[in-house]
Amino acid sequence: MKTYFWKKIAVIIILVVAPLACFGESNIRVDDPWVREAPPIVKVLAAYMIIENPTDEQRILIGATASSSFQSVEIHKTVIKDGMMQMRHQPQLIIPQKSQVVLKPGSYHLMLMGSKKPLRAGDKVDLTLKFANGEEISIVAPVRKSN
Repeated sequence: MKTYFWKKIAVIIILVVAPLACFGESNIRVDDPWVREAPPIVKVLAAYMIIENPTDEQRILIGATASSSFQSVEIHKTVIKDGMMQMRHQPQLIIPQKSQVVLKPGSYHLMLMGSKKPLRAGDKVDLTLKFANGEEISIVAPVRKSN
């Protein structure tokens, strides 16, 4: 009876721990995250960073959340159409294997919408990046003046 009990416990432990081992530590790296400072009345800000994927498989960024400072976050890309600059919502952002994607002004960025309080240079924004494979990466992006 004792042996049966311990076998059951071993199976339960394997079933709980095995899925966690598949995720392990994220190999995605995020460098130089920052949020552009805007006038206090502006309720929409942009976050920029470099997302590096040194793995042999592509990663797909499907969204992000911000701390309680913002109502929502979307992936956007700046495009020029008919001579006008537009921000286009992107449902996802593919980070190819052994490559990087640069989120920068005039290109891809995270649109932080519904600012609940004015942010000034030196403040920090907590962001969580969400990937299609279930990975989540938490980062802190300082607010700074645009270059």
